[in-house]
Amino acid sequence: ASLTELFQKVCAVKGIEQDKVRIWDYFNKRKYAQLSVSNKTLEESNLQMDQDILLELVDGHQSSKIGMDSTGNDLALVSLEPSRSPLTIAGGPTLSNGHSGYRSNLYPGSSLGSGLTDMDDGFDACNSARKGEKGGLAGLQNLGNTCFMNSALQCLVHTPPLVEYFLKDCRAEINTDNPLGMHGELALAFGDLLRKLWSSGRTAIAPRVFKGKLARFAPQFSGYNQHDSQELLAFLLDGLHEDLNRVKQKPYIEMKDSDGRPDEEVAAECWKNHKARNDSVIVDVCQGQYKSTLVCPVCSKISITFDPFMYLSLPLPSTITRTMTVTVFYGDGSRLPMPFTVSVLKNGFCKDLLLALGTACGLKSDESLMLAEVYENKIYRYLEMPLEPLASIKDDEHIVAFRFQKKEIGKTRLVIFHRWQEKF
Repeated sequence: ASLTELFQKVCAVKGIEQDKVRIWDYFNKRKYAQLSVSNKTLEESNLQMDQDILLELVDGHQSSKIGMDSTGNDLALVSLEPSRSPLTIAGGPTLSNGHSGYRSNLYPGSSLGSGLTDMDDGFDACNSARKGEKGGLAGLQNLGNTCFMNSALQCLVHTPPLVEYFLKDCRAEINTDNPLGMHGELALAFGDLLRKLWSSGRTAIAPRVFKGKLARFAPQFSGYNQHDSQELLAFLLDGLHEDLNRVKQKPYIEMKDSDGRPDEEVAAECWKNHKARNDSVIVDVCQGQYKSTLVCPVCSKISITFDPFMYLSLPLPSTITRTMTVTVFYGDGSRLPMPFTVSVLKNGFCKDLLLALGTACGLKSDESLMLAEVYENKIYRYLEMPLEPLASIKDDEHIVAFRFQKKEIGKTRLVIFHRWQEKF
């Protein structure tokens, strides 16, 4: 919907004429910017789900304020005290009409800089002027379930080469004509957010403007639900590279075969060809190349190429061992039962468990162990097969081992249970 439709709906619900109201962006219970009647969409105005909007009724010199939820029709009354501070929340000088005179115009004439205010991202100008405050300590507020975005952004904005690059004036390298890019707007939004995070001390930032740009160029990340952080990071790296690509006209380059040349020569040639079409700070910092070798199964010809990459998918290491706790009982009752925790292979067998358990409990040469599973204080089964897989034993099963002399093997087993006498 557009802001015009929002005005019409709000005024219709309250039965108020449009010329007697003003609507404010009231994000995070703070008065940020006045919303004017226009065809600008709610998403372009950075209005998110469940965000409060402030409706101000103007009647001569008197004004009353009514709040509404952006997703509902009911308007709830809220009481607001006039600001008594000479500075607004953003730290800029307060004007008589309630607007803040502090505006960020880091990129004059650009589509981003002309519509951005520091208030949009919770930027604290007073805080940024503090001496001796270490930068890069600011957090990012969640806009719904956007922790996936905030974690990826914090990784990027704390990468030293990127910090050094974006803290400088990088407007000369913005590529607005690249058809594969976002007209430079993604790079400008990211650079603006990075500078705020590194100049606002410990003040948390709400990345609303950046989120709006992200949803515009990547609709799959629109809304405020959870998404894949690695997918977002891959999009950001690709988008920043294309927006900052120093190559304006990409030449056509025909790849040559290796023809048995040394790897160093082939690798240098492939990287030179890649840099002739792709040259940005992202290439300098985040890209490399790996060697690919193909062998023809018919003629056994070997073809070697070096392909560029920006991120690699690696499997998480999985453990090949498991820990098991077994309670050891002495067959002659000479000692109290004792639990022992041992480490065995996941794909091992009962004989491996017996060997590890014997070492842990100090089993003598003339002694042996017999494994059993106990369920509801009864022996459920004996684990007598040495080659029985340990995978058949679940982690929550209670395993015990009976320790006895080898010379007693072959005698009849007698299991005696000691219980309290039940009263009926």
